Amino acid sequence: MKKLYIILLFVGLLFCQDRSVIFNTGSPDSTEGYIIDPNHSIANRIFVANSYVLEAMVFYMTAEEAIGANNVVISIREDDNGVPGAPISDLSIWEHAIDTLHPNNYNLIVTTDLCIYLDEDNYYWWTIEAADESTNAVWIYSNGIFYNTASSEDGGETWISGSYYAGAGGVWAEAIVNVEDLRKEGE
Repeated sequence: MKKLYIILLFVGLLFCQDRSVIFNTGSPDSTEGYIIDPNHSIANRIFVANSYVLEAMVFYMTAEEAIGANNVVISIREDDNGVPGAPISDLSIWEHAIDTLHPNNYNLIVTTDLCIYLDEDNYYWWTIEAADESTNAVWIYSNGIFYNTASSEDGGETWISGSYYAGAGGVWAEAIVNVEDLRKEGE
């Protein structure tokens, strides 16, 4: 009987995996967007309905300067009364060199090796800020409007939230499955 439960558990986990897009604006149609420089930062607000482990982020950015001159800091932050708060962990901050050679302005960060947990029924902020004084980039607008966003004009010290175009991109995560819940379903 114990072997049967182990087999059922394995099969259940195999077929119940839930890789999800937890935020997606689609690919942008233009190159207009938010300025990212030492003074200007932007954040998209994300709601997480289930518990997840972060897998990857894609964002669309342009930059005028050559490779190496435009680095940004991407982070996943807690919600602090409707504006970006503290990073959710030390692992949820990435410095990224903008890929100015990609024809679609596509930039990717894979996070599967970091085990960054997102708790269910919570809001988070996906932020992009300048990494240094030479950064002068654009986080391209989403195609649709009415996303929850926040902007900063003092390098991320204070934030103003509103509803406008998001910074274009997507966030993917793996749902966390509670083994005890699977056992109860099998009874």
